Amino acid sequence: MRRGLAATGLAIALAGCAVSGTDGLTAQQKAQVKRVEVCLNDPTPVEGSFIQRGPQQNGGAGHFRYAPGSLGLDYTVPHAMTLRASGAHLVLDDSQTGAVTRLNLSRNPLGLLLHVPVRFDGKIRVTDIRTAPGASQISLAQADNPSQGLLTLRFLDQNNRLQLSSLDGVDARGNRILIQLSDISQGSNVTGQSASVGIAPKN
Repeated sequence: MRRGLAATGLAIALAGCAVSGTDGLTAQQKAQVKRVEVCLNDPTPVEGSFIQRGPQQNGGAGHFRYAPGSLGLDYTVPHAMTLRASGAHLVLDDSQTGAVTRLNLSRNPLGLLLHVPVRFDGKIRVTDIRTAPGASQISLAQADNPSQGLLTLRFLDQNNRLQLSSLDGVDARGNRILIQLSDISQGSNVTGQSASVGIAPKN
C-alpha cells in the first residue's frame, strides 16, 4: 500500500513538470530505453505462466501471451476467465458468472504498454529507469496526465538480451496490480526463468 501511494504521489508530482519522453535522462539511460523498445516491439510472441497479485488482495494465475500491441491472460485461478487487452480497450470475460467487463485503456496504466509500435516518446514519460546485474526496470506515465497512473516493467537481462518478467501498475486511485511472469518462451526458445529477479524500489 505504501508503495502504491508513493508511486501515485510521484505521478502527481510529475504533473507539474514540463517534461516528456526521455527528457532529463542520461545518454546511457536513453540507450537502455531503446533496448526496452526493441524488446517490446519484437514481433515474435512471448508466452508462459503468470501470477497476479492485487488489488485489495485479489489474485489469480494462469497463462499469458504478449505480442506488440496486445496482452492476453487466460486465468485458471481463481476460476476460468480470459482477459484481452489491445489498442485502447481491455475486455475481461468471466466464464463462471457470464460477466463481461470492458475498460478504456486510455485511463489505465496498462495502456502505456500497448501502443504499436511501442515508443517512449513525447506522449509517454519515462519517470525512472534502473539496472542491476541480470535485471532492468523502467517506469512510465502519461506525459500530459501522469496522475492517471504509473506502470513499471521489469526485465531479466542476460546474454545482452532483455526478457519481460513483470508488470507492476498503480492506477489513479492507488490500486496496484502486479503480474509476475515465469516459464517464459519466445518462439521455440524457452528461458526457464521466473520473474523473481528484481530491483529494489527507489525510496
